[in-house]
Amino acid sequence: MALPGVWKDRNASSWVKSVGVDDLGEKASSRPLSRSILKQLSVSGDASDRDVLWSILAWGGMRRDAARRLAKHEVLWTEIVGKLRGDGLDRRASYRLCQDAIKGVGSSGIGPAYFTKLIFFANPAHDGYIMDQWTSRSINLLIDGPPVVKMRVKNHVDPRNSEAVYENFCCAVEALTQALHKVSPEETELCLFSKGGRNPHPWRRYLLQNGG
Repeated sequence: MALPGVWKDRNASSWVKSVGVDDLGEKASSRPLSRSILKQLSVSGDASDRDVLWSILAWGGMRRDAARRLAKHEVLWTEIVGKLRGDGLDRRASYRLCQDAIKGVGSSGIGPAYFTKLIFFANPAHDGYIMDQWTSRSINLLIDGPPVVKMRVKNHVDPRNSEAVYENFCCAVEALTQALHKVSPEETELCLFSKGGRNPHPWRRYLLQNGG
């Protein structure tokens, strides 16, 4: 059985400074970031939309050059996070909101692998799952039929994937949760992500060896 991957807790302050972004509020910068902390921030009245935006991207380990490009559109993405937090959007509408923003500004340093992190953590429903290269490649390998998620190259999710593709991806995660008797779709997502590095988990090795 696949083991859940582990995301390293990160300190937001050092990361945002390294990309030239002003420091975050105390609520976001006073402790290492984890999945549970990010969920708490999303519903905290003491955490600004800007704090939630940069905390999620810092936790995700966004490439610094990409983060610097996104910083040029900080106001736009802060507004998007505010809508994700407070407008009651479903996951399809959340995805479309992010995708339309990218179309409007062109190259903004962010694609589905990272804006679905915003969707998962900032939207209080937490039912729009992270569609990065590892979860996408896993779903494509596990689900019968044509690939669920289009990849631009093997390790990059195609930014042209629509909200319908995202919905199908999320539904596939939820179906696997039931089939595998996992506690939650989030646990399933973590298992699909698995763990790489020098000592990868068995699922990551299997995925790489079998064309995923």
